[in-house]
Amino acid sequence: MLPRSGESVEPGANSGLPEIDLTGPLLYQIMAAELALQRGEAAAAFATYLSVARQTRDPRVARRAAEIAVAGRAGPQALEATALWRELAPDSREARQAHALLLAGSGQLAEAEPLFAANLRESRQPAAEFAQIQRALARVDDRAAAFATLERLATPLLQQEAIAADVHLTLAAGAHQAGLPERAVMAARSALALRPDDPRTVLAAAQLLARPQGKDDPAGRAQAMQLLAEALTRQPGQPDLRLAYARLLLADGQRAAAVKQFEQVLVVDADNLDALFALGVLTLDDRPPRTRSRGYFESYLQVLEKTAGMTHDPDPAYLNLARIAEDERRFDEALQWLAQVEDGPQVFTARLRQAIVLAKLQRVDEARRLLAETSPASDDQRQQLTLAEAQVLREARRFEESYQLLAKALEQSPEDTTLLYDAAMAAERLDRIDEMERLLRRLMQLKPDDPHAYNALGYTFADRNQRLPEAYELVGRAMKLAPEDAHIIDSMGWVHFRMGNFAEARQLLERAFALRPEAEIGAHLGEVLWAMGEHDAARRIWRQVRADEPDNETLSATLARLQVKL
Repeated sequence: MLPRSGESVEPGANSGLPEIDLTGPLLYQIMAAELALQRGEAAAAFATYLSVARQTRDPRVARRAAEIAVAGRAGPQALEATALWRELAPDSREARQAHALLLAGSGQLAEAEPLFAANLRESRQPAAEFAQIQRALARVDDRAAAFATLERLATPLLQQEAIAADVHLTLAAGAHQAGLPERAVMAARSALALRPDDPRTVLAAAQLLARPQGKDDPAGRAQAMQLLAEALTRQPGQPDLRLAYARLLLADGQRAAAVKQFEQVLVVDADNLDALFALGVLTLDDRPPRTRSRGYFESYLQVLEKTAGMTHDPDPAYLNLARIAEDERRFDEALQWLAQVEDGPQVFTARLRQAIVLAKLQRVDEARRLLAETSPASDDQRQQLTLAEAQVLREARRFEESYQLLAKALEQSPEDTTLLYDAAMAAERLDRIDEMERLLRRLMQLKPDDPHAYNALGYTFADRNQRLPEAYELVGRAMKLAPEDAHIIDSMGWVHFRMGNFAEARQLLERAFALRPEAEIGAHLGEVLWAMGEHDAARRIWRQVRADEPDNETLSATLARLQVKL
């Protein structure tokens, strides 16, 4: 920073820097300040450097004092140091900008504005500098005043045709952060009018239209989708535009259309990680074998492996591949995928799934040991460990132990709704219906908008052919809360079947099976068809679901009760 001892700087040789003779005492002060900084004594280091700066009138020393104050988050001291730095180097753009940023951060907008304006006039890249100023002003508490400052600074820049669109985009970002959605959209549209075919401008406008106040807006989303669709008609080879369009379609509930757009991204960019992962997730609901989903996740991992410097995380793909393998009863493969998750935020989830898979392999002691060795980082994770151990015991058909474990946890957290639900389900497996009902009724009190408690109790009554009017009422309430939930629709179909309403039951169960072609729903649908005399149709359904889930208890019990051989 300063010349070595014995050297001096000629006043006219280096931008007007003062001639300084590094005497012993001066050098001692600087070394003492640096040692103090290393010991964590930032205040002492700052005071020494500021004193030396005033003594020597060297702007470099003032700058060092400012750096120490900023690093130590000492706002008033940083302002003092940058003010001195500006005084000692009046022509320094860097000093002016540093002081302006600190003034703005402390709410002194009137003092900061002329400094910002001066730097914008002198800048070789005014649009980039304007964006930096916007980011600084976004941290000001008085957001309206900060945006008003930004608008005034933008006025001369908007007269420059080459950068006007960029300035409008920066204004749009500033208005958005200031909570001015209409102004943000207006600025984005102004940028779009100047550069209608620029992908970055189209993306920014679409994002602001879809989420004008940081929240989903259906009307704005429709406008954003139209904007992106029109842009893609003109520029079909823009993967970023197509990704944004696909995500908006997904948010709009247009899943099939979104899948097509993600697939189109891969036509242009076969290694696009965002599209590969999205398609892997969106095809998880395919009927087994989930060949498409597995292929997308495996491709995602292959691209990650061959591409250096990518910030995408492989662990979610490992977890999803493990889920696919587990659903298809390839438990050893599931364990191999889960073992790939070695650190990071997904490790805890991976260890829980490993325990469940081990239980399905009847390696119960190993599963419980793994859970015991897994350290929770929070009360929520501690609860998840309890729930996982209860599931491990349930997989081993140790229902009494599972129930007792959950009941003990409930003694510590009697109003934990997740524990209440799982304990109720454990009580049902032990045929303790009164206890199940007590737990679910308590859950309904604590969480009246949770459809699953109503559904579970209503289905249990219907499955036992008891209290059918009450079952109808309970499942009906669940359907109002979650009208598209396939399992709740299945429950209502089963209630109607028990009440003798075969036509209504068939309609509901066919709808549920179309949503989720699972074995339990298929078992119910097949039984309704069987009762209606459509034996061939029933057998087709049962064969289909048995191929997917050969060990499903509900299906096995249904076939045994009806004495049907497939």
